[in-house]
Amino acid sequence: MRKSILTLSFVFVALALTAQDSQVAVRDTPQMTAKAAERTAVVHKTVTLTDAQTAEVNEAYLQVERYHQAIEQRFEGQPAEVKEADMPAQYANMDDHVEKRLATILTPDQLAKWQEANK
Repeated sequence: MRKSILTLSFVFVALALTAQDSQVAVRDTPQMTAKAAERTAVVHKTVTLTDAQTAEVNEAYLQVERYHQAIEQRFEGQPAEVKEADMPAQYANMDDHVEKRLATILTPDQLAKWQEANK
């Protein structure tokens, strides 16, 4: 239930951001898929994920890639200063999303190990 709420809140934030500008069409690219898989592999190497956890972690990172692509599209045609001013908050938002998702996917022991490795 908690995962569903987090996922829905992430989707609503992404939709709110994209609704402010013209149509934003986010499509999964091979680069996005590869980056999500790479990040998932780092988590797996650190905490040894089950197959089910691997799929969920990969999806969490893929959501972040989609969000990032939507933000990039939103900033197209805007001055670099606008993007530079907004991106730190957006990156923090993406990091927060991943950490919250990992907290619902990983076991308490895995989460502690992950957090220790990322200090």
